[in-house]
Amino acid sequence: MKGVIKNFTFVLISLFSANYVLSALFYGSDPKTFLTISLALTALFYLGKPLLATFGLPTRGVGFLFIATILTTLTLYVLTIFLPAFTIMETTLSDLIILGVMLPSKSLTAFWSALFSAFIISMVYTFFEWLSVSKK
Repeated sequence: MKGVIKNFTFVLISLFSANYVLSALFYGSDPKTFLTISLALTALFYLGKPLLATFGLPTRGVGFLFIATILTTLTLYVLTIFLPAFTIMETTLSDLIILGVMLPSKSLTAFWSALFSAFIISMVYTFFEWLSVSKK
């Protein structure tokens, strides 16, 4: 039970982070939609690693991040089908300055918005999971 609550908390932080960066996920006015999406992603991340390990797929590192991004994108897409209030909107990435080099803003279609949102969700979740691992 403690693991499920921890995963749920990490998913909530990840969803808020993705909305802060991109604002591409729109949950509608009903809080049940947001809760349903959070629970679906919690189930994905909670059950995903054991299933990936069963099939011999990576459960750590860049390989896991790639697979988690794809699975999160698919989960978000399936949720847009079953939850009419949940939509993935087109968005624009703002200008980004890294070490004095400016990357221009970029308009993203709904597909790319979903992909980048899924990447942010997976990255933030993986980071917090890495922070919480206790060495036994």
